[in-house]
Amino acid sequence: MEQIEKASYVGSPEHKVKRFWGGLPQAWIGPDGVAKRPKKQKTNICHRTTAKERDEASGWVQAALSAGQLRFCDGDGTFPKHIWYRDKEGQFWFGFAVNQTAGTYKGWPITEAEKREAFD
Repeated sequence: MEQIEKASYVGSPEHKVKRFWGGLPQAWIGPDGVAKRPKKQKTNICHRTTAKERDEASGWVQAALSAGQLRFCDGDGTFPKHIWYRDKEGQFWFGFAVNQTAGTYKGWPITEAEKREAFD
């Protein structure tokens, strides 16, 4: 896919608990200390909040696409809806296309079991 270099990480306020390059956080932390959203049992929190971390995550998006670490389904746009990446510390990250035509993604950390469930 020759457009991979255009793909990027834009993040999402619903997975942030601190101000980030995209604005104010919108994750809701319940009294039990667990992040939640309406109609969702839990929300994984992404602690990447700086422009440097955004740029690093954009590199992960491009690396995942280049390596074929994705699930491309009928109906997906130019870019696949779901991607995954394993960083140098061994943490798996799930990427979800915010805009499949532009190749912009939000993402959050996942466990190896969650990765297997979604991609294997």
